[in-house]
Amino acid sequence: MAPVANLTSITTSTDRLGRTSESKVPNTPVSSATLSHAGISLTQLARTLPSSLVSKRAKKDDELWPRKLWDFKVSEVIALEGLSKHDCAELRYGNPQDDPIPGIVDVFANATFPPPGREVEWYAYSVPDRADLEAVAGRLSDSRGVEYHPDDIIVTDGSLTALDLLVFASTDPGDEVIILSPVYFNYPVIIRHREAVPVIVPARPDNFEPDIEEIRRAVTPRTKAIIINSPNNPTGVIYSRECLSELSEMLEQLNSMRECPILVISDEAYSRIIYDDSEFISITTIYPHSVMTYTTGKTLLAPGQRLGYIAIPSLMPVDHRHILRRTLAVAQNATWGFPSSPLLHSLNKLDTMSIDLVHFQGRRDYVCDSLTLAGFRTIKPSGTFYVCVYVPRKENDASIIPEKEDETFCLELAAKGVLVMPGTLFGWPGTFRISLTANDQQLKRAVRVLSEMGS
Repeated sequence: MAPVANLTSITTSTDRLGRTSESKVPNTPVSSATLSHAGISLTQLARTLPSSLVSKRAKKDDELWPRKLWDFKVSEVIALEGLSKHDCAELRYGNPQDDPIPGIVDVFANATFPPPGREVEWYAYSVPDRADLEAVAGRLSDSRGVEYHPDDIIVTDGSLTALDLLVFASTDPGDEVIILSPVYFNYPVIIRHREAVPVIVPARPDNFEPDIEEIRRAVTPRTKAIIINSPNNPTGVIYSRECLSELSEMLEQLNSMRECPILVISDEAYSRIIYDDSEFISITTIYPHSVMTYTTGKTLLAPGQRLGYIAIPSLMPVDHRHILRRTLAVAQNATWGFPSSPLLHSLNKLDTMSIDLVHFQGRRDYVCDSLTLAGFRTIKPSGTFYVCVYVPRKENDASIIPEKEDETFCLELAAKGVLVMPGTLFGWPGTFRISLTANDQQLKRAVRVLSEMGS
């Protein structure tokens, strides 16, 4: 029988639109299972139980839960409205709402069945074929003008594993990792999971590029790494060559006074989703102490097929590349953070495929133009498949807490069957994010509802 919790100590409540009020809570035992599905944080849940199987470290990791807690809130609202998720326009995540892109099913199917002569090892513990690594390294070298060696391509089960491995390899407990706000909500989770400290630095408010001087001021002797993300989730901004060059020069100046250089981890999950012929530059072609991570899941609209890689450029000194490569190999084997065998066998072909960028650019233009006409302020992305929108202000509504206005607005949208992501989850209150991976019918419905709310 599951332990029960006594909730008499809770004296405030939050309604489905994010408004708080004081109330008396009945002294009724509630099961932990019920709490865990009602938006209660792990720390709150653990405190209500007489004993727990989880560690003290896990109990205090409330930061691991914001995105999941938001899902719980949304589920509550749509249930109260008598809706199901299937009734809603799902614009929260980069999940596909259309059929798979042409050819991808055939690639997966062919990789499932062993070719003649390879039946014995096809489903065994495996590593990527050397020819596939050479092909990936060759394409990177050709497209970026910087050499990548096949030995420096580390294939992972998606980019989150790649980022986790790099944070583990570059930090000790208590070390600091700089991340930029608006920030992808999984970065702090990964950093804290490795017992390092996330240091959040705001991006420039005028263009959402890294603020070089703010980063300089944030660097301390404990700073070991910086994570950047271009094209950026959630803003869709692509960092310019000038900005990345300034960042590189600043870090080189700091490195000259440090025992160990600062590692830049470049999350390039959206590097092949570029609009308007915009220029994409990877910092791995500029700064020698940098590595990139990539995932096929975004480019192929197949996030459930966990396949990605770390790529270390030849600009990095040979001895640093060698020890980083070895460290990553040991860490990866400890948890077997490799893709399944069929995905490994698909690497070369999947690395050459992409979504229809013309269609997605059309979706971007439709959403941005329609919402602008409706009175919303939007940020037109140069990359990714997200559009960020500023919440219209309701200055005369005293029930809305300013720093929670995006959550309130998004819950109002959820009650109307449109699900989006509040900017608060990215450290960017007052905004919300729309995913263009919803199908055309869902996007039209969302634009119609938003236009009614914005008018």
